Amino acid sequence: MYGILVWPPDDLETFMARLQTKHGVRGFGLPHLNLRQPFEWEHGEESLKKAVQGILRSHAPFRLRLGGWSSFPQGVVYLRAYGGTPFRKLHHALEALAPPLKEIEGPSYIPHLTLALGLSPEAAAALARDLPPPPRRSFVLREAALVQDTPEGDLVEVARFPFAG
Repeated sequence: MYGILVWPPDDLETFMARLQTKHGVRGFGLPHLNLRQPFEWEHGEESLKKAVQGILRSHAPFRLRLGGWSSFPQGVVYLRAYGGTPFRKLHHALEALAPPLKEIEGPSYIPHLTLALGLSPEAAAALARDLPPPPRRSFVLREAALVQDTPEGDLVEVARFPFAG
């Protein structure tokens, strides 16, 4: 499976990693913001790189605001993110690459950085209520990473592309 995501700035990544250690939780790979949900690609990695680069080339960097902590009923704890129209346009452009795997896309997609997976709904809601605010309120998205997952549940970066806009 492939994904297209943004790595958070170092201070936010460190903050989230420390929270994961403190609470004994983890997400899928290092903390990140999915620009679209995971997908399969059957046309060769080089063609995928070119397709992603072509899409990102037409989008300018933009500011992503961070909200508060929340949880999904599936036992996921996340930090809400808001990118407004620039995020929606980029997300929509990347959706066209391939169908998602078992995930929500389109207008109902909620941009977020996952802190924890696999909790009970009650435990996820309780953890989300008790977490401190992030060390920053926003950051600028300037590049995106194309990643592939491993059987161990890690994400390996395949390529990184700047937004050119």
